[in-house]
Amino acid sequence: MRGQGPIAVVISTWTGNPVSHLAALCRSMDRYAPGLPYDLVLSANGLEYTLPSSLVPRFWKIFVRDNVGYNLGAWDHAWRHLPDHDRFLFLQDESSILKAGWLRLFEQCFLATPNCGLVGEYIPVKYLRPWEDLVDHGSNQFEKWNSRERVESMTFCRRQLAQWGIPEGPCARHVTSVVQYTSRRVLELVDGYIIGKTKGEAITAEIGFSRKIEARGFSLAQVGRYRHSVVSHPQWPSNHPLARLKRSIMKRLPWA
Repeated sequence: MRGQGPIAVVISTWTGNPVSHLAALCRSMDRYAPGLPYDLVLSANGLEYTLPSSLVPRFWKIFVRDNVGYNLGAWDHAWRHLPDHDRFLFLQDESSILKAGWLRLFEQCFLATPNCGLVGEYIPVKYLRPWEDLVDHGSNQFEKWNSRERVESMTFCRRQLAQWGIPEGPCARHVTSVVQYTSRRVLELVDGYIIGKTKGEAITAEIGFSRKIEARGFSLAQVGRYRHSVVSHPQWPSNHPLARLKRSIMKRLPWA
């Protein structure tokens, strides 16, 4: 779409991802009406990135940048170079649209949530425990989370947040950084995304972005009752009861 209005849908990709991911996402956008007008933007990590000519006409803007900062770096580059847009839906190219009205649902959630700063597809429950539990080897609150991995990861996260000057708050509550919807006002107030140089820093940057937003008095919201009900992503399968039942049945089939 070109020149459609104040909302930009920004897709991140990088040179190592198959173009089939991006093509599939675009097809899903064609399949379901968004409910609101938008401009489609691609932000690619890797200066050698080349978009196939068949996909070029789909995009209002295409940014190609250094391969730094993972998807958050790509998103951050995009919003800073789109001064005429007031709202942003940030996606990874592995995403897929699941239902009609997808963009309108994010905007409605953003407006309906008091003092909302960020809407996403998933706020992980395990991070809602106090920091003291997250860094405690003896905590029995995390059955499916390896104790050593948890403590090392969260200890690093806590230390890195302090180095970046980000208030940690009572817990590590955050919106996962595969699908996010926010406004220019919020992005400007928190100075955008944090650019992590390593995997550990990138994980902390994901948490830190939400922590910065809540520290400013804004709230976080999940767009649906169940995770990834509007936009899917392979990292986080839907936790809707029917989706879980389907996966359980598929695992038991002889050819699965």
